[in-house]
Parts: sequence; structure tokens; C-alpha cells
Amino acid sequence: MVEILMAAFGSLVALGALVVSFMAHRHQVARAAALDVREGRIEARERALDQREQRIQASMIEVHASTSRSSLHDGWVTPRLTIVNPSNQPVRGLTASYRGEAVPDVFGSLGPGTARSFPLPPSGNGAEADLVLHQITLTFTDAAGNRWLRDGGGGLRRGVRTAEGEWEWMDREDPVITESRANDYRPAPQPPPDHRPAPSHRSSIQQRFRLQHLRSARSHRLIWVGAAVMIALGAISGVLLAHR
Repeated sequence: MVEILMAAFGSLVALGALVVSFMAHRHQVARAAALDVREGRIEARERALDQREQRIQASMIEVHASTSRSSLHDGWVTPRLTIVNPSNQPVRGLTASYRGEAVPDVFGSLGPGTARSFPLPPSGNGAEADLVLHQITLTFTDAAGNRWLRDGGGGLRRGVRTAEGEWEWMDREDPVITESRANDYRPAPQPPPDHRPAPSHRSSIQQRFRLQHLRSARSHRLIWVGAAVMIALGAISGVLLAHR
């Protein structure tokens, strides 16, 4: 009778260890899922910050329109386009369209802190400068090599080159800076050629989460090994007591 009770006690101990191990496993799985969600949120914020940084110079490019009375035709006005680059980096690949038609005089690059002015086709409806401005579309490439389209309302669209070599424009994005902050832009410092860049904030976050996952997996394996050992010991003690 005593042997049977001891065997039953050993089995209960092993079963309890298995239950504890299972609960610990569930806790580790839930924790890993929570860490994955948190890591996803951090990565989303990092991507949003990266995209914002990429829009800084493009947001600084200013487009102005002015009109003057035509000396050749009564009631006609001659609009003029002025493009200003208040940043300290150049933009290149300038093109512009007015009322859907390309403006051939707009081409080339625009240096830092400079402005260029271009004539637009004359209009016979006495259009105001604001109306002219909303009909101008500007495209350019920033110092980082990103292609942008700036619409008449100041919105920005990223350009993506298609397989056919054409530009496809992404969804409209709002500019991230205002005219009062135009001169706050600074170029990124350039490391020496033999300098290895420091790990980014995103890579350090990913490394930390990776270490946490490894620790969770290691602790989970240890719990299961301990449960298996306890089950084996309980079974062995039950067998020995049964044959005593």
C-alpha cells in the first residue's frame, strides 16, 4: 500500500511539474507576441520618421507666381514662375508644367540659397497670381536622389521609376516644414571613408528584441527539460517502489 501511495505521489509531482511547465510556456508565448506587437509599432514609427526626414528638403522648395499686364495685348497678362531653393543643398532635374503643358524654359538645377524665374505663356483671362500658382506642377530631384512632384497646392508625391523608365507618383504627402523654418535644414554629416557608421536606433531596438526572444526561448527549453527530468524521476521512483 505504501509503495502504491509513493508511486501515486511521484506521478502527481511529475504532473504538477508538467502543468507548471505548460503555464510557463503559455506565458512565454504571450510575452513573445506582445514583444512582436511592440516591435512592429516601433518600426512603424521609425519608418514614419525616415519618410519625414526624406521630405525635408523637398518641403523647402518654394514656388511663386506673379502676373504683369501684357504690353502687346489689352486685357492680357503675362504670368511668371519663380522657384526658390532656401536649403543649403542643390536640387536638379527641374521640370514644370502650366495648365498641363510643359514649360520648356524650366530645366537644369537650382543651387542652394538661389532662385530662378521663368516666363509662362500669356493668358487672356486676366488670371490672378494665386490662380496661376495652383495650375503649376513642379518636378525635381533632391540632394539625396529622391524624385518629387510638387503640385499647385504645395503637396508632395514621391516618384518611383517603373520598368518602362517612366515615373509613377505615389500618394500625396503634406510638406513637413514651413517657410519660417526653411534655414533650419542642415546636411547630414559625412563620415570619413574608413569610418564604420554607428548602428542606427532601429538596429539597436531590433537587436534588443532579438536578445529578449533568445532569452525567452532558452528559459522555455530549460523549463521543458526540467519537467521531463521530473517526470522521468517520478516514473523511476514509482517502478522501484512497486518492485520493492
